[in-house]
Amino acid sequence: MKITQLFRIAISAMFAALISAQSFAIEILAHRGASGEFPQSTALAFHMALEQGADVLELDVHLSGDNHIIINHDADLKKNVGISDKIKDLTLAEIKTLDAGHEFTLDDGQTYPFRDQGLVLLTLPELFQLYPFMKFNVEMKANDKDLAEALSKVIFDYQLQDKVVVASQHSKAMKHFRKISHGDIKTSATIGELIGASLAWSSGFGWAYKPKFDVAQLPYAITTKPYVRFFQKKGVTVDLWTVNKMKHIERSIDLGVDGIIGDYPDRIYQALENAGKR
Repeated sequence: MKITQLFRIAISAMFAALISAQSFAIEILAHRGASGEFPQSTALAFHMALEQGADVLELDVHLSGDNHIIINHDADLKKNVGISDKIKDLTLAEIKTLDAGHEFTLDDGQTYPFRDQGLVLLTLPELFQLYPFMKFNVEMKANDKDLAEALSKVIFDYQLQDKVVVASQHSKAMKHFRKISHGDIKTSATIGELIGASLAWSSGFGWAYKPKFDVAQLPYAITTKPYVRFFQKKGVTVDLWTVNKMKHIERSIDLGVDGIIGDYPDRIYQALENAGKR
């Protein structure tokens, strides 16, 4: 599918999302879009995620060499474009010449069905323009104050403060983002904050713990129902990542989490439908 066709389709999907938007007890967060079946973080992957029932588009961002916010998981472009260059060393114009579907394969390299299909890396403003009524979970991959400032500005510029959760593993980037956004944009816990929360909970001092974050995004493998409840009782939303196997999705539902992050939004939707939650 050519990118121009996709943009036209996205307009209709945007209005469909607006009409059908409602709050669900458990939200589906599409990890880099429907990245299990389509090239990650492309317009196609995000569009198909919405087609498959996603409630939130999950993505990662970096700054280009000329300070544009680029959507991509890794700092370099080896896994999707096939070159080792880092995003921070390229300009937006250079990035836009690259084939974002070049390395995607579903059969261990036998075929590459999305090569030369017009898929390009997106900027964050481009995604916001495509889906201004959607919810987003945006992770700052670099521990970078400049990225935090650029991200905050774009979110405010598009008036999406109530539609975006900002994540980062890193304390410096997150601390700066919270400072400049004045608490108007929800954030998730950093690794350090999750370690502190876990120590408080496991040592019996969880009652005294006061989170500075709105969302705890936890790895599926280490999460238990009491741990989920610990956060929820403090008003913190709990999302699990990255959950792709159906049995793991079903267990996540049983844990009573608020969101499930996965590469296959349709699987999560099916499990929720089976559980009577859709």
